[in-house]
Amino acid sequence: MADQNRLGVNNRQDQIIDLVRERGFASIEMLADKFGVSQQTVRRDIIYLSEKNLLQRHFGGAGLPAGIDGLAYPNRKVRNAQEKARIGKEIAKNIPNGSSLFIDIGTTMEAVAEALVNHEGLRILTNHIGVVSILCEKTDFEIILPGGLVRNKDRAIAGETTTEFLKSFRVGYGIFGIGTITDDGQLLDYDYRDAQASRAALEISRYKFAAADHSKFNADAMMPFAQASEVDGIFTDKKPPQTIIDAIKKSNTELHIAT
Repeated sequence: MADQNRLGVNNRQDQIIDLVRERGFASIEMLADKFGVSQQTVRRDIIYLSEKNLLQRHFGGAGLPAGIDGLAYPNRKVRNAQEKARIGKEIAKNIPNGSSLFIDIGTTMEAVAEALVNHEGLRILTNHIGVVSILCEKTDFEIILPGGLVRNKDRAIAGETTTEFLKSFRVGYGIFGIGTITDDGQLLDYDYRDAQASRAALEISRYKFAAADHSKFNADAMMPFAQASEVDGIFTDKKPPQTIIDAIKKSNTELHIAT
């Protein structure tokens, strides 16, 4: 914080930095609501902070600057690790040998990769270097990795190049990590680039599975990429609140609770 103060960062801007480092992305609308200021004030804050290389401006909000290794991902890897492992195993039961599939980014997707290592003949498209590392060390699967910006904080590959690359494929199964599922059945992420990539992968997948441990029920992610009705199954580790269950039932989407 001392280094930030020497750069002339005020208290609100300091809190904006903390929020972005915690979440990876924060929208202008959310920041304005949180601090009780106008969206124009938040835009000026983001411009100032990006000029100091403390944040990176994006359409609709701010993310971590290139080269910043956020602390959130290592923390997320150990958070609810056993629950994520159960979710991964439950998803793996629904993936036949010889399938083609897309695996999204995130710590739950690493658990999915671990659960798939005993499968045979999989062809995998993923924008997550962590998933590639797991599968390369333990399998002889065919793995395709798109080009794009490598994000240091979570080893994800993101950006327009990644999204366009994904659009050129077709896969049997798409497995998606999500930032939250809401009471009305929306699936959201924290970073607009991740949401765009997930949306592209959703459209190239025949069957679509979303994974979220119980901490993702009505969390504060703000970038929508799908409705529950657009996926075939939602996999979690605990029974969701009744409002979410009702939204999933209304969507005719199957709910899987890993035990």
